[in-house]
Amino acid sequence: MDSNVPMWVIKCRGDTYYVHHVDVSPGVGFSTKETPENPHTKGSIKIKGQLTITEENNKLIAKIF
Repeated sequence: MDSNVPMWVIKCRGDTYYVHHVDVSPGVGFSTKETPENPHTKGSIKIKGQLTITEENNKLIAKIF
């Protein structure tokens, strides 16, 4: 696995971010959405909170609170 390639995709308000790590604060609500007929992904998690993206040690970190 190439550690330079981000592990996660975060979509927020029409923007897409490719990040290496995601921190979600305790108590943040979420829901799931299944899309079994989609050829790209079978489901997604919708997280309800505020998003910040920071860079630490040349890696992008998403924080949802």
